[in-house]
Amino acid sequence: MKKTFLTLFLMTTMFGAAYADSREKPTSVDKLPQAAQEFLSAHFKDLTVAYAVEEQKYTGKEYEVVYTDRTEVEFRSDGQWESVGRKYSPVPASIVPQPIQTFVSGSNYPGQFIRQIDRNAYTWEVELSNGLEIKFDNQFNVIDIDD
Repeated sequence: MKKTFLTLFLMTTMFGAAYADSREKPTSVDKLPQAAQEFLSAHFKDLTVAYAVEEQKYTGKEYEVVYTDRTEVEFRSDGQWESVGRKYSPVPASIVPQPIQTFVSGSNYPGQFIRQIDRNAYTWEVELSNGLEIKFDNQFNVIDIDD
């Protein structure tokens, strides 16, 4: 009985993983939603796209664009950006809300820059060049700092 259950569990896990992989497919920037295309051309027009991926989720499609300098941008199904990460450079200041910029660039973290920014319906999270992660609520109050 245990062997049958274990075999069934392993087969289910393998088929689930195979199904998850098949929901991700390559795409091109010109097939992204209009809002995503405009965001990329406004903030990353000088970079070279390495690849773009469309992933089918239960709630719709999500998109990821990766550049040759290892910049990664993730979009929701409506084309609004969800995450921007850069390996060696700061994210564009124009996408960082002013209260977050002020908090980071003030006397709190001199010499550090934001290399990752994530947002969702409830929070904003930034990662600084020294690896420190700071989470803000929607009113830009600090709710967590994780080193």
